[in-house]
Amino acid sequence: MLLIESQYGVVIHRDFKPLYADDNYAHYFGYENGQDILAMASILPLIAPQEQQNAMASYRAVMSGKGRPGVRTYKNIDNQGNELIVLSVDHVVDWQGKPAMQVTVIDLSHHVETQRQLQASEERYRALVDGSIQGILVHKNFKPLFCNEAYARMQGFSDAQALMEHDSILPLIDMEHHPQAYSDNRQLLSGEKEMIKTEAKGVRTDGSTVWLSLLSRPILWNGERVVQVTAMDITEQQMLRERLEHRANFDGLTNLLNRRATMELLEKQFDYDKRNGNAMCCILIDFDDFKLINDRYGHHVGDLVLKLFAKTCKKSVRKSDFIGRWGGEEFVMVLPRTEIDQAAFIARRISNTIRELRIDAGEQNVSFTVSMGVAAMAENTESAEQLLNAADKALYQGKKQGKSCVVIAA
Repeated sequence: MLLIESQYGVVIHRDFKPLYADDNYAHYFGYENGQDILAMASILPLIAPQEQQNAMASYRAVMSGKGRPGVRTYKNIDNQGNELIVLSVDHVVDWQGKPAMQVTVIDLSHHVETQRQLQASEERYRALVDGSIQGILVHKNFKPLFCNEAYARMQGFSDAQALMEHDSILPLIDMEHHPQAYSDNRQLLSGEKEMIKTEAKGVRTDGSTVWLSLLSRPILWNGERVVQVTAMDITEQQMLRERLEHRANFDGLTNLLNRRATMELLEKQFDYDKRNGNAMCCILIDFDDFKLINDRYGHHVGDLVLKLFAKTCKKSVRKSDFIGRWGGEEFVMVLPRTEIDQAAFIARRISNTIRELRIDAGEQNVSFTVSMGVAAMAENTESAEQLLNAADKALYQGKKQGKSCVVIAA
């Protein structure tokens, strides 16, 4: 909405010869008073040359009844040659018994200049943000209000307009990050926080993953408090970080957790289940006569055996369970919230499955077996290490009994 603060000026003319002019009208054009306007032979020179033909045509149409009086915008010229932009409201009046044109004018020059500067500023801003390698998004409760080309490309769109056609950016955020996104949005809009820096996993339009480093701030947009997000694509850095973390926590051959990571998870799970009164079991697994496989068929076949075993075990356990390589041909399986009878059933099922596996070693297929010791966390079990020792004793007992057996700790 345009707010008109200026006073308006009035002139009455016939064929542009002034019949009446008030002082405000005169002041618009740099004159002292209305009498200065009445001294002019015509007010047509007050209209910019390129506008005069339109002004005369409108006058003739209105005065002949072929056109309707209305609101128009003209460029005018003051007595110093400066250009003015005025809003003109005209209508026909009776002046001394004859029709004449009354024109009410409002100087819009200041408002037009303000709009021009604002538009220029917006254009400079858009040029700046569009040329930035940083993505910029403005949204109100996840409905996009503005984004630059860089942000649109980060999300897999061809251009900013394609993104702006969507009602919400939430589908571009991985589901596991939605709670954090809602929380951040609420805190920024409520004024609880003035800036939030975070990293979030996104989903591009082709379904691929994008990781973004986000700096979010509240801003005013058309008088409303909304959120502006500055984004940097850190997908490559995140993937490198994940590879390094994976390398630090997983065994390179079997892709199972390594000993350090297994022990850390075991201790955390033990503390949690002990504190909450949950059942928990641990299975220690060791290959039978693994050295003979390496000596007879070579270490390459031995590696294939270990990898097949790991793959089979991962398929045989629940999502809540985890298994790690304890060292060499020895492995640890952790079963949270599991009673001893269920753990023994799982161990025997895996043992039977392993017994049926074969590795192609050229002229013959190689079979292999494992022995297992199963232990449950008891009331007097004080640590994860103590639980492991119980499973180790059961495994040792199994080794004494023979191959491919499952022994439950006493």
